[in-house]
Amino acid sequence: MVGDLTNWGQSRNGESPSWNLGWRRERFVWEKNEEDQLLATISKVRWCRKGQDRKVWVGDDQQVCSVKSGSMVLNKEDQMQTSKVFKLLWNIKIAPSALVHAWRLLLDRLPTRVNLVKRDMQLTNMLCLLCQEGEETSQHWFRICKVV
Repeated sequence: MVGDLTNWGQSRNGESPSWNLGWRRERFVWEKNEEDQLLATISKVRWCRKGQDRKVWVGDDQQVCSVKSGSMVLNKEDQMQTSKVFKLLWNIKIAPSALVHAWRLLLDRLPTRVNLVKRDMQLTNMLCLLCQEGEETSQHWFRICKVV
């Protein structure tokens, strides 16, 4: 629970928590970045020490966790991902390999050096192999790189 992950200390706005996030293994680089983003986000929340922590399921109105309500939550997330852009993409009449490439580009799943490092591949640097001017990302390949 949240109370087990915090130490309360004084800040200029009163009491605020410092987070004790414990991990069973060493985090990957991309996980550390996501943890930093999470901590930055939750540090903006004004926390209250009064009351007890409790688990609440917000998947349905009765706050009862079930396979059906879990499935509905996942389906809502899937529907958000299949936006108009993806529907248009899959209706384009081009080679399937080009469609898959475009789809992976939109999801940022191309094997760029930055993405490979996120998947824990050991690389000496993440600079673009073609221009050596910036980190090799999908954005760099298709918008910035002068060589491509």
